[in-house]
Amino acid sequence: YSSPEAIMPDLDQGGVSRNWVKTYFGPTVGWVMIQASSILEVTSAGTTNVPAGTTLVTVNVAGSVTLQLATSIPSPTPPLQPTAIAGSPLTIVDIGGHATATPITILPAGAQLIMGQASIQITNDYGSFALVPLEAGGWGQQ
Repeated sequence: YSSPEAIMPDLDQGGVSRNWVKTYFGPTVGWVMIQASSILEVTSAGTTNVPAGTTLVTVNVAGSVTLQLATSIPSPTPPLQPTAIAGSPLTIVDIGGHATATPITILPAGAQLIMGQASIQITNDYGSFALVPLEAGGWGQQ
């Protein structure tokens, strides 16, 4: 069971807005506030590191953009981190419609792969990829 909470504003102005939800994990754990969504807006050309737990990346840049993904393998260390255990899907969208002229390159962490490739690109205006973390590491298409 989940109950929606207000959207957390971007207090540190770091560019990542977070949406939290209170989720019941049973009588042993109880109610836990977990991150329901985390949005990263890319508005400048260059390389952008995508933090772990980000669920949506919007790109609105008429220039070369490279997105460096965090590892898809959750850390097994305590405390309980429900979003790391579940593995958050990641959607990347060209909302500016510039990808035909300047493709958006997506790179995995380290030696991980994305759909079996060392990198992928969004090459169509308003194109997108919906990725899911794989248990063995890397990303697959949703």
